[in-house]
Amino acid sequence: PSSLHLFQQLWRRIRNASDSLEMLQSAVEALGWQFGLDRCVVMLRREEEHDIGVEAEFCQKPYQPVGPLRYQLRSNSEWYRLLSEGGALPLIEMQPATGPVSVLPELGHFIQDSGSKAIVAFPLLNQGNVLGLLTIHYCGEARPFPEELLEIGEVFSEELADQLLVCSKIQEKLVYGRAFAESNLPVIVLERDSAKIRQVNTAAADLLDGGKNDMIGLPFLDLFGESDSQRLKSAMIKLGEKVSVTSVSGLLAPASDGQTTSLDAVLSGVTGGLEIILVLFPQAPLPSGVVGGGRETPSGGSDGTARVEELVGSLSRQLSWERLTRQIIAKLHASLDRDTVLQWAADSVGRALKASACLIIRTDSPTSPMVTHEYADPNLSPLGLGRTGVLPARAVSSFKQKTTAIADLSAATAQGALAREDQNVLLDSGVGSLIGAPISYRGTSYGIIVAQCDEARKWTTHEIELVETTATQAALALANAQSYAQVKDQLFNMNLVSNLTQQLTTALDQVSRGARAEKIPEGIPSESPAYPLSVREMEVLKLIASGLANREIAQKLFLTESTVELHASRIRKKLKLKSRTALVKFACDNHLV
Repeated sequence: PSSLHLFQQLWRRIRNASDSLEMLQSAVEALGWQFGLDRCVVMLRREEEHDIGVEAEFCQKPYQPVGPLRYQLRSNSEWYRLLSEGGALPLIEMQPATGPVSVLPELGHFIQDSGSKAIVAFPLLNQGNVLGLLTIHYCGEARPFPEELLEIGEVFSEELADQLLVCSKIQEKLVYGRAFAESNLPVIVLERDSAKIRQVNTAAADLLDGGKNDMIGLPFLDLFGESDSQRLKSAMIKLGEKVSVTSVSGLLAPASDGQTTSLDAVLSGVTGGLEIILVLFPQAPLPSGVVGGGRETPSGGSDGTARVEELVGSLSRQLSWERLTRQIIAKLHASLDRDTVLQWAADSVGRALKASACLIIRTDSPTSPMVTHEYADPNLSPLGLGRTGVLPARAVSSFKQKTTAIADLSAATAQGALAREDQNVLLDSGVGSLIGAPISYRGTSYGIIVAQCDEARKWTTHEIELVETTATQAALALANAQSYAQVKDQLFNMNLVSNLTQQLTTALDQVSRGARAEKIPEGIPSESPAYPLSVREMEVLKLIASGLANREIAQKLFLTESTVELHASRIRKKLKLKSRTALVKFACDNHLV
């Protein structure tokens, strides 16, 4: 069916995006080009600012983009109430004839700014909270939107809202938040090749420019003179296999107060990455124009330098684990196949932890917990899937409740997480240490992920967070895969029912015309007048004239109430009628019921 095919295309566009803004821009461009829209916009709400603004926009020539405009949207406003109810909203039809800004001022301003003659908005909702809205526009003339577009818009807006939450959760793990929040020192992350600033914490921004400007993307070496810039370049080149940390002292940089500040810098390369961590140590400010020589100092030396190197090394390890976590999360959300998601979760955790095995265990099995996916050390042969009793039932129950790490199964402390008999069973199986987490999302459990090593090992905070994050994101990816399957079925059924309804309506119309041709009542012309209505609009008009409410019509035609209201609004426009009562009278006068 065409609706399903279009939805699959749109889904792939948003799933392949690397961040939320790229995803939203892909979404509006795909909708705009596919359906020939004059404009397509996504607006996102900032709850703390009580407003909503344009974040992504598609615009056909000769129309101009509205730009990053923002409008007031408070949670107690009429506009917010309408959005929170969900469903498609025909914005212009909702405005009174007395003026576009009389009842919903901010909504009216958006209509005016967009220059549209027809707008339908699809709210982006999360548990009744308005995240934003997706709007489709015709600017040249007030023509109706295709039925297929309205159906896809409602489903697609739900998927956009879900993907916004996914991107938000991923971003929480991707930003270098903890690495910077835990340091009171000015810290900057540079791209190794270009020396451009990739991330900067508040202390560094305040030191260099008073926190006034966004420094991300700027060439860091441009802040210094030619001599200091060359010394920094030399230090960055040294960061390789043999030298992991180096320092440069006596750098002169412009301070936020317009004077010159003398800085010492400690540099470290992120393990296996393309970034360099740089920690700045401000010294006493020097008068503007004073030139100092400075010198380069090797790593090591005083206790203070050793502590600095330890801090930089800690930040480097943090960034390495966060980059690895980012790669795992991106891979998990790249597929909508359940088996692919679970296998990648097992493989990624097993490789990252250098575990002897990593198991995905289904916990809702009618019998015993069952292994469904497995990563095994390449030097070992996997034990095979479909096994039961791999972990004692009480151990599975423990991992199902929360993330658990057991450093040494032979130690007495392991009995805090496992019963003695379970501990002995695992030791007899050659397991020295365990770490695992529940794969669950919004109360739905998909099983557990457990990594094991043959020997005892101390699990670090980074390792525990990686297992927990992988389990959480795998559950979210599984929920998306399940939703996608349901949406595919829903769209298929909607297309099937729509086709059958159209065929049935056409057949009934033909029978009806044949019957009227045999016997034409007095006073009625022999030929039926040509009404400017589509087949679906004619169906809606007949049901309205039969006295049915929008909800009853929606149930009969397998539509939403908002879509029925859209059809009714279009019918009134085409027939130049002002009320629902006038529609009933028109249908009766023309013998449509």
